[in-house]
Amino acid sequence: MKKIILFMMIMLPLALSAQAFTAVKIKVNNGSQVSVAQLFEDHYKDANFKDGSGVNIERLWQGSGEWTHRVVFYGPLGNRGRVEGDMSPFQNSAFWANLRYYTDGHYEASSGRVIDWRPGDDEQDNFIIYEVTIKDMNAYSKAHQKFIDDLSSDKSFKDRGIAYGTYDIGRPNGAWHWIILSGKDTDDLLLMHQEFQTKYVNELTDYFINRGEVEEIKDYRVETLIQYD
Repeated sequence: MKKIILFMMIMLPLALSAQAFTAVKIKVNNGSQVSVAQLFEDHYKDANFKDGSGVNIERLWQGSGEWTHRVVFYGPLGNRGRVEGDMSPFQNSAFWANLRYYTDGHYEASSGRVIDWRPGDDEQDNFIIYEVTIKDMNAYSKAHQKFIDDLSSDKSFKDRGIAYGTYDIGRPNGAWHWIILSGKDTDDLLLMHQEFQTKYVNELTDYFINRGEVEEIKDYRVETLIQYD
């Protein structure tokens, strides 16, 4: 079953179990998508992951530039990945060598943390990633939570996933943070923007006023293809 996410997991309080991720962007050669999908299936279908850990295979769409796909490894900070002994170093090296055969050989990787996450429903397998730099995290966190609370009873918004977090290593385009909003497809994400500018204009205005300075750097659409956990 498709699920949105970057990190579809049970969120524990961050003070107890911070969630971390590493995202690797790749450019798959034309006509190689089926071969790449099979390569991931062979490598991960029987994988044993630590609790709360997994990997998402995602398709990159509008705004993603040269990259076509993204591989996201996620799990509890300090204890994520596959269980000890589930995969040998040779198997891991062979997997990436085989993947390189179907790509242009270049990757872009970044790692960070999840600060807050509200998952969407199972149909929300598309999402927009906004790469930003938040200048006042305290102000932003309060504005973010108020925005969610204000729309918590709205039927068309409550099923959407919404999250934000940090880029701590390999900051893409110089961004320090990311924000995610989910939808079912491109049109649903466009409908979300339309409703922000009409139906939710008061709530959105309060959000922008109260969140403090946020430098908006880049945005792009992502589709979750499959998740192994």
